[in-house]
Amino acid sequence: MNELFQQPQLISGINYANWGIGLTLLIIFTVIFQFIFRNFALVASNRRLFASHFLYYSISIFLIITTIKSSLALSLGLVGALSIIRFRTAIKEPEQIIFLLGLTAISIALAAEQFLLSTFSVILFTVISIIRNRRYAKNDFLNQDFLVIHFQYPNATDTLIQSLLGISGIAQLANYENQAGSYRMLFQLENAEISVIHAVESMLKQHEISDATVKISQSFA
Repeated sequence: MNELFQQPQLISGINYANWGIGLTLLIIFTVIFQFIFRNFALVASNRRLFASHFLYYSISIFLIITTIKSSLALSLGLVGALSIIRFRTAIKEPEQIIFLLGLTAISIALAAEQFLLSTFSVILFTVISIIRNRRYAKNDFLNQDFLVIHFQYPNATDTLIQSLLGISGIAQLANYENQAGSYRMLFQLENAEISVIHAVESMLKQHEISDATVKISQSFA
C-alpha cells in the first residue's frame, strides 16, 4: 500500500484541493437533481426510489473520470472492462435517461475541474425542469389505458381501493392481486392527466404505504 502511494504519477496526477471542491459540488448538485426529479419529473415510475440511486451513480462517474483523465493506458483499459457489462433492467422512460445523462455530464465536468460550467448547467437544467413541469402538469398528458400500482403492505383494505377510485381520471378497478402481502392493482384510466400519478402517490402516503411502484401500462397485462 505504501508503494502505491509513493508512485509519483499517482500523486502528481491529481490536484487534491480541486478534487475535494469537485466532490463537494457534485454531492450538492446531485441532491438538487434528486429534488428536481422527485418533485418535477413527469414520469410514471417510482420517482423517490429511482432518485435514491443518483448519488451512487454520480460519484462513480466522478471517480472514474478522475482516475483515467491523466492516463491513456487506464482510459483504454476502462473501455475494455466496461465492454463486458450488460444491463438487464431496461430504463423505459426517456426522462429517466435524460436525468442520468445530465448527471453523467455534470460528473464529468466536475472531474475535469469545470466548476463554473457545471454550476451554470445545473441552474439551466433546474429552470427547464420547473418550466416544463408547470407547462404540462395541467394538460391531458397521459394517453395510456391502465394505471399499475404495486406495493408491500400487511393488509390493504377496501378503504384504500375506494379512495383511489375517488381520484379524478381513475375509472374502475380492472385487476386485483394479493400474494402474501404483495399487492398489485390495475386501474383503468379515462381522460387522465399527468397529475393522477402525484394524486395516487399522495393517497398511498395517507394510507402509510411507502416505496410503492406506480406506472402506466398500455395493456391489461
